[in-house]
Amino acid sequence: MAAETDKDAFTAELFNYWIPRLAADGVDVNDVLAVRARVTGWDDWPATWAEIGDDYRSLAAARLADGQGLSAGEALVRASLAYHCGQVVAFHAPAEKADLQARKVAAFREAAPLLTPPAERIEVSFDGITLPGYLRIPAGAEGPVACALLVPGLDSTKEDFTTIADMCARRGLASFAFDGPGQGEVRDAAALADGYEACIIAAFEAMAQRPEIDANRIGTLGRSLGGLYVVRAAAAQPRIAATVVFGGAYDLSDFPNMPVLIRDGFRHATGADTEEEAMRRMGDASLGDCIDQVQSPVLVVHGKRDAIFPWQQATRISDALPGRATLMMDEDGVHCCHNHAFQYRTAMADWLAATL
Repeated sequence: MAAETDKDAFTAELFNYWIPRLAADGVDVNDVLAVRARVTGWDDWPATWAEIGDDYRSLAAARLADGQGLSAGEALVRASLAYHCGQVVAFHAPAEKADLQARKVAAFREAAPLLTPPAERIEVSFDGITLPGYLRIPAGAEGPVACALLVPGLDSTKEDFTTIADMCARRGLASFAFDGPGQGEVRDAAALADGYEACIIAAFEAMAQRPEIDANRIGTLGRSLGGLYVVRAAAAQPRIAATVVFGGAYDLSDFPNMPVLIRDGFRHATGADTEEEAMRRMGDASLGDCIDQVQSPVLVVHGKRDAIFPWQQATRISDALPGRATLMMDEDGVHCCHNHAFQYRTAMADWLAATL
């Protein structure tokens, strides 16, 4: 009976959060359902996704050999996403997690020049390290264009922003998705810690120097935990022209009530041994000391069924920005409204295009 209860809990978590999230990020729902049919818990999850990633890499090689570069690139993106799916919750298997993370990075790096528009890998200097990211410029762009900085959350990375980057490109926006401290490629060089917003400002300054980018029309979109830090960045750098808080938070006061996997994610990203140590390394992680300094427009997108950052976090942000914030609250939305991804991701891209 206990095993059946565990399986039921696993199934519920998959359908309530993970399947909507993965589908929203561009994972084929058929792949998600195939994995669901083969696994009974998180222990089996990484290896099963690795097999799917390997299959897409083989397909990409075959398509490239046939001269079908675009199809090869799209297959490599799918491979990268599969590897990402496999490693994202593999805290119980650190070696396997690191291997899949490396395979994810390699697959996307091969895909980047084959995409339409292509993704240019750029490494931004920051505090003695580099922040790797991908810049995508809309096809046929004439003159400097507006740009959205795509800021990951606790367990997202630059590689799983492809669907949003595509939406930006179709609306004439450039995008720059990057890894910061505690995320993706940067995690081993720098842990997540108090002051993350400084890396957003470094990315902003790097993009502002690019001739293809209009330095006066650079905005940010922060996903989940990244939503907290894009507001802090806007407070510190008034040249940021617009800010989207995508399933973000005002502070981390709800940490004790977050799902176990999320609390594990904080330990992993900060390099802490305990939850208490992770929170110490995060510092204050609040907007209370800076939100009144934000002068640019802010869009706040949130779901009332968010089990990570309760919806009251979003209203605290919008209420603190009278006249500057627009709140989109979905009564049925889960974290980041992944279950209604099309509605809100297109709305965010439309808002950025119109505002910038």
